[in-house]
Amino acid sequence: MNQTTDAHLRSVTLEQLRRDFGVHGVMDRSSGAFDSAVTAPNSGIPSIFSTWTDPNIKRAIITPIKSEEVYGQAQKGDWLTDTAQFPFVELSGETASYGDYSQNGDSGANANWVQRQSFRFQTWTKWGEREAERMGAARLDWVSQKNEASISVLNKASNRINLFGVEGLQLRGALNDTALPAAIQPSPKIAPSGTATGGNDWMSTTDPVQVYNDIMKAFQQLSVQMGGNVTLESPLTLVIPTERQQCLLYTNQFRVSLRELIQQNLPNLTIETLPEAGSTLSGGLSKVTQMQLFLREVDGQETVTTAFTDKLRAHAVERYSSYIRQKKSQGTWGTIWFYPIACVTMVGI
Repeated sequence: MNQTTDAHLRSVTLEQLRRDFGVHGVMDRSSGAFDSAVTAPNSGIPSIFSTWTDPNIKRAIITPIKSEEVYGQAQKGDWLTDTAQFPFVELSGETASYGDYSQNGDSGANANWVQRQSFRFQTWTKWGEREAERMGAARLDWVSQKNEASISVLNKASNRINLFGVEGLQLRGALNDTALPAAIQPSPKIAPSGTATGGNDWMSTTDPVQVYNDIMKAFQQLSVQMGGNVTLESPLTLVIPTERQQCLLYTNQFRVSLRELIQQNLPNLTIETLPEAGSTLSGGLSKVTQMQLFLREVDGQETVTTAFTDKLRAHAVERYSSYIRQKKSQGTWGTIWFYPIACVTMVGI
């Protein structure tokens, strides 16, 4: 085949590619050049080929759930239980001088049943088939993430109910139970110059002794309320707002901090921080900054606990044409103060 015939066939082939297949920009080997230019000048690559994805997933920060850690937890009843009652017995009686034939003096008891109502709440988890697979292509286990979200939402709701109760039900919160004794106020704070700071809260001073005196004021009030059933060695819990925890580091001229003062003088006292005890981190649920000092047990009986009917109930998984859903639920009694008198609340710290 001569050069003229080869060039003719090549020309026919290029023409056929254009006409029949819409192909342009084919290299002409004889000339070492493109038949026509169709690409823009480029020296890079698509960014996806130079992008790395961290397999360690970072989650948004949420306020910690601490009500059960602070006040304890227990199961009462089950998910069929609507009402619970707690017997409370008071021993009574009187004595009289002895006489062989005397019938004076009598002993007895009085019983009451305090009732509480339970509250159930729920949430749905839903995911689509294409949704889950698209997230899987991005290395995200989307179904697991959504299931974890449902548990987090339920636990957050339970924590809120444990602390603030449910309006309209006989279901109380640890911070606002109406059975708790009236709150007391902190002492006015004094500046190093000897003049009043104009405030009572712990942020108006850096003197650990003045803050310690507030705690001792609460302890003295607790001693009065308990009628002598509390000592310096009693198991106590001090609940302070998370936004006031830095006050525990206040140090005096002898380099003794507030936390050390408390530990030295009340050896069985446990300090707990609670975000919702302050106005800043309560999410608008509380307008005051408060602390609580309570006795954890009286004569071997617990004084307070959060309570639930069931911690988590995962209902049937429902499958539809192209998506799946599942309901999850919990039940709660809120917080039960068996001995409200064993707690002292101080507001305005």
